[in-house]
Parts: sequence; structure tokens; C-alpha cells
Amino acid sequence: MELATPIERIWELTKSIEQAAAVAEWERAAQLASERSPLLMSLSAQQAGAALDVLKAVHAIDARIAAEARLAQTELGAEYRAAMQAACNVNQYQRVAQF
Repeated sequence: MELATPIERIWELTKSIEQAAAVAEWERAAQLASERSPLLMSLSAQQAGAALDVLKAVHAIDARIAAEARLAQTELGAEYRAAMQAACNVNQYQRVAQF
């Protein structure tokens, strides 16, 4: 079995991160990103044309996922605030209903 080059492994991990983000498995996406990070950091500044193309695609995917993550965070924050408000409303009702 031939081992994947760092660029190939980075691409595999990036596609897995993209898949995890697509189904909102943010914890999995973060784990994969943590696995990929040292590989990215180990690359030299000089890369061949094909590797550079892969890295540009990785960057574009990462930018798209970051935008999706910001949107998901905003939506989850709104859901959290609505749930907290509902809990406060229930608490208020219970206090009033006791009289």
C-alpha cells in the first residue's frame, strides 16, 4: 500500500471536513481540521503547480465552510435565545398561575 503524499492527505481531509460541515457535524469537522493543520504547517513555501492548485482549492473550500460555520453559529445562537426566552415565559406563567 502506497502512502499518500501530504498534499493528497490534505485534500482527503479537506473533502472530509467539507462533508462533515455539509451535515452540520461541526465536532467532526473540527477534529479533521486539527488533524489536517500540522500537515498544512509542515509544507514549505515553495510548492509545485499542481500542489499549489490543490492548496488554492483547499483555501476556497475553507472560506466557504467558515461562512457556513458563521451562519450556523448565528442560527444556533438565535435558537438558544428563543429557548431561553421560552423557559423564562414558562417560569413566569408558573409564578402567576400559582395565585
